[in-house]
Amino acid sequence: MVTIFAAVFLGAVIKGAVGIGLSLFSVPIITFFLPPTSSMMLLCIPVLITNILQMEIQKGIKNFRFVPMFIALVIGIIIGCNLILQAQLKTISQIIAISIIFAAAVNLFGINLKFIKLHFEKIFTISLGFFSGIIGGLSNMYAPYILCYLVSTDLNKDDLIRTIAAMYFIGSVVIFPIWIYNELGTINDLILSSLLLVPALLGQKIGTKIRDKISNENFKRIILYILMVIGVTLLIKNIKT
Repeated sequence: MVTIFAAVFLGAVIKGAVGIGLSLFSVPIITFFLPPTSSMMLLCIPVLITNILQMEIQKGIKNFRFVPMFIALVIGIIIGCNLILQAQLKTISQIIAISIIFAAAVNLFGINLKFIKLHFEKIFTISLGFFSGIIGGLSNMYAPYILCYLVSTDLNKDDLIRTIAAMYFIGSVVIFPIWIYNELGTINDLILSSLLLVPALLGQKIGTKIRDKISNENFKRIILYILMVIGVTLLIKNIKT
């Protein structure tokens, strides 16, 4: 239990600093002690609440640039969730791990997605959202692909974090109820998830203070390094099991 609380706390610190990390960092650690579906369900309430806070709804919506992508994400998630009971999660996790490593490496070496012209962006992001949604419905890992695109855009640090938070919130609102309906989570998971909100909020608050000391360029590189580490960790774990 101490390990689970510590994993959530550290994940929340990373999330507060760079906008991601709560589920991406915590779930792989928790899965060493609990089944994958239970591990992901434990993050249900912390993910929802921390992302509501990072969305900063009181500031309003500046633009609707990524709305089509989010709609496609929801459609993809619904389809993916209906396939989860038939899928081999180990194989999917390996594919996701390799995809995360590849996407992060491409961005780190400077071959990013800035070549996507604005008039093609809607078509590209809709396709990206739909694909990410299907993978997310199967594994709750819908963020890495979209993240690799978002860090290539011209969004500043605060807008990037708000956009990422909106993505996580929308995805979670769709995924978790469907998973519960499919009996992939229990009431006990939700109770423990409520308790994990404490280390999540504390960690996020600490991480937010750290964020102000990180430059925009370093901020985006940190996201990519985190994705790389997570990808390698997931791949090693799923090869060994």
